Amino acid sequence: MRFMPNKYVDFVSDVFFEKCVRHVCDAYNEEVILEDKKLQANGVDPIKMTFDMINEQRDFKKWRIKESRRQKDKTVNNAIGEFHQKLLGGVTGWTDLETGHESKLDLKKNDNSIFMELKNKDNTVNSDSARKVREKLMVQHEKTPDAKCYFAYFTPTNGKSEEKHWTPTTKNVPHHENIRRISGSKIYELVTGKSNALEQVWLALPLALKNIYGKENPLSEEEKTEFYKWFNLAYFKR
Repeated sequence: MRFMPNKYVDFVSDVFFEKCVRHVCDAYNEEVILEDKKLQANGVDPIKMTFDMINEQRDFKKWRIKESRRQKDKTVNNAIGEFHQKLLGGVTGWTDLETGHESKLDLKKNDNSIFMELKNKDNTVNSDSARKVREKLMVQHEKTPDAKCYFAYFTPTNGKSEEKHWTPTTKNVPHHENIRRISGSKIYELVTGKSNALEQVWLALPLALKNIYGKENPLSEEEKTEFYKWFNLAYFKR
């Protein structure tokens, strides 16, 4: 029987890749204008509402549309983080720890040699959040002293994909060589063993969206070339 290569990436099945893509698209498919109860669920600032409505000349209907889109974009960003977690957790030898795992971390290698806390961007983690991430990694390190424990973020603000020791910036915080930071394409490379794994994912997305939903990539060939420059700036900035 002849082996048929995957259509998308070479480290998870096509069926699993499409499942992960659908997870993100479901977030886009939520209703555009949310009901007032849903809008209020995440807290609404009436002071900001006043500034927005008068400065931008928006009535309640226009404000609802804008606020719905803002909250929806937050939902989409969360889903994209979950996309990475689910996809990497589907690689042979790895597990998506999901919500409720005792470690409170996101991803691990099945032999317990690597654990990860995953974030979309490093600039969304303030000093207090970073301290809590480090504390979680330290707890895991005490349980598995030989394991490498990573703070991993997919979109580094410096545009560099790298792996390095996480040097504590606070006094009296213990130094451990196995508490590390990793970003961008290096995360995918570490999990899959393939240096181009993240690029495989990025290049596969238009095909997957076309196959699943019949949506064509709207970019011209010239724009695709321009987009490739943006990809390199996000992960391979010199």
